[in-house]
Amino acid sequence: MERLFLLSARSRGLPVWMRYGATTLLVLVCLGLRLWIFGSQPGLPFLFFFPAVIIAGIVFDRGTGIYASLLSGALAVWFLFEPIGILSVARASDLLSLFLFVGIALFTAFLMESLHIALTRLAQERLSLAVANTELAKVAEARGTLLSESVHRARNDLQRLAATLHLQAGTVGEAQAREALQDASGRIMALARINARLDRHRDDGKAVVHSRGFLEGLVQDLREAAVDLRPIALLVQAEDHAVPMARAVPIGLTVNELVGNALKYAFPGDMEGRLLVLFRRVEAEFLLVVEDNGVGFNPEAPPRGSGLGTRISRALAGQLGGSLEAGPASPGGNRPGLRWTMRFPAV
Repeated sequence: MERLFLLSARSRGLPVWMRYGATTLLVLVCLGLRLWIFGSQPGLPFLFFFPAVIIAGIVFDRGTGIYASLLSGALAVWFLFEPIGILSVARASDLLSLFLFVGIALFTAFLMESLHIALTRLAQERLSLAVANTELAKVAEARGTLLSESVHRARNDLQRLAATLHLQAGTVGEAQAREALQDASGRIMALARINARLDRHRDDGKAVVHSRGFLEGLVQDLREAAVDLRPIALLVQAEDHAVPMARAVPIGLTVNELVGNALKYAFPGDMEGRLLVLFRRVEAEFLLVVEDNGVGFNPEAPPRGSGLGTRISRALAGQLGGSLEAGPASPGGNRPGLRWTMRFPAV
């Protein structure tokens, strides 16, 4: 029955003349069956008209149900009540039966309409519930992915910390222990800043981060934490790409190491300068560039530090399946600067 009411949505959209014409034909068929079976004999004059009222109410609408009720009453009076062929009721019992039929038929027509409205609303609510359940399932799946990604990220971060401390422990003696601990503390704080930026700039419900906002925010953190009052400008030129969070962490750590190295060695004393962080996609590769206009790097000169930052950066590039190269930013000048270029696959 429910399916029948729902299928009637198409027939309810038919033109008015078709609906009322079909209802008229239906009532006439019921009258023909009554006359064929019982003739014009008195008794049960309205029995065969009830199906016409019910079918009209279900297949079409309330208006056709009312029309079927009134037409059935009129045809019963004309063909089945004495005197036949006149729209007049002589006996009180016939008049009472006519009123009862019309009343019950009208009630049936309104009842069919109410059932149709109720079932239509029920179908809409079921559809809305199905859509809501689908959305909830997607949200649950996304949250599960994010939770798995968070656990995976935390495990990788601990592994990176352990590897960094292991590398640093092998480069210092007792005299440099305090500085080494300070560097380790700085790297731990950098990892905390990177994770905070990941949570702030990630795409809702997805384990990806928007590269532009992530790098701009990360450089702003470095500017506040490291540059302080030094006359050094930190600039960012980053395209906006969706980067998986698992890959964003080594990108952020690389930026932290290369910018930190530049701040330490590229601008001695109170030298003013400029640091540029560039991120873009070139065909099937991502390109990360950290460039300064400082004093540059002389490969023949003794190392200015332990070289740990460079080793960490190269290891991070290897984690991304890429490479890290260094070269002068402006060859031949008195301030050649240094350009670090990391390339890694975009997928």
